[in-house]
Amino acid sequence: MAYESPRSRIMAALAGGAPALVPVTMYDTLFPQDFDPAPFQEKGLGIAARRDIFRAYMPNVHVHSVAEGHHRERTIYETPMGTLSEVHEFGAYGARAPIEHLIKQRDDYRIAAFMVDDTRYEPAYNGFLAEQHRLGESAYVYGHTKYSPLIEIQLRWLGQEAFCFGLFEDEDAIMELYEHIVRKDLEMYRIAAASPAQHVLYGGNIVPEMIGPERIREYVLPCWQAFADELHEAGKSLGVHLDADNRLIMDIIAESPLDYIEAFTPPPDCSVSVAEAQTAWPGKRLWLNFPSSVMVAPPAAVRAATLHILKEAASREGFLIGITEDVPAEHLAASLHALLDAAREYCAT
Repeated sequence: MAYESPRSRIMAALAGGAPALVPVTMYDTLFPQDFDPAPFQEKGLGIAARRDIFRAYMPNVHVHSVAEGHHRERTIYETPMGTLSEVHEFGAYGARAPIEHLIKQRDDYRIAAFMVDDTRYEPAYNGFLAEQHRLGESAYVYGHTKYSPLIEIQLRWLGQEAFCFGLFEDEDAIMELYEHIVRKDLEMYRIAAASPAQHVLYGGNIVPEMIGPERIREYVLPCWQAFADELHEAGKSLGVHLDADNRLIMDIIAESPLDYIEAFTPPPDCSVSVAEAQTAWPGKRLWLNFPSSVMVAPPAAVRAATLHILKEAASREGFLIGITEDVPAEHLAASLHALLDAAREYCAT
């Protein structure tokens, strides 16, 4: 098997090709402390490095944080319209889990709209290029942006439970905030299109059962289209992190301008198989999230699942396997060895 660097392998697959060895990637943010990836890189593991291509700030909002115990932090946003705050709890792998969201009552939407309108975007290209240089051929660095507007309201401003209630109690306020974010995101699209990133990731974490296919079609799909228009004009590609069960939105994804689906999760964790996705979305690149439930199974199960997925991928054109969720440290090495060995064996035949 001729040598291919992990970076060249990933780039070839994202361009629609089928490198000699299927790209197997892992987010660099998921390696446990003191974990040495070198033995796995020797077997072909590539690093997937999502990096910011813009910086956002609010010149008329005073932002400061205070610790609340050893593992929690409150961030306070003081604006001319009033004050909002949110609380995050720190976890493993550098995670920051929100436990209190910004909008807590109807009047908070007015403050949120001010914060959105006050946001300024500026390029962060130098940092992106520095990461490309630092990681070299061992990794692929691609552009990371933000959630699309409706999902941002759900996950950042309200939280999932309050969002669901808000759709019935304060839908007008939610949609007004949505329009503010849609207008502001146009500035971000242009900065992303002019960036050094060839492939750009636009949020994700969409749960179709919670949002509903009708809302995704009406409020999310147009944002994908607007962003894709900017990127495609610059010769660049748009992807979305769709790691939930996509059964309810298969047709929406097919109609969308998305070039690649990142973190697509096949069975047993979700219901849509690799074969189904490739049939339903011809021409779209498929960058998997290898099922997390399998990554904590015995190595024989990891091997079997890898071979099954690769057989379903058929020609493997535009196909990549990724690990996009944390794996308990006690399982990671054995599972990675099993996955990489199976992939190499399959691709050598």
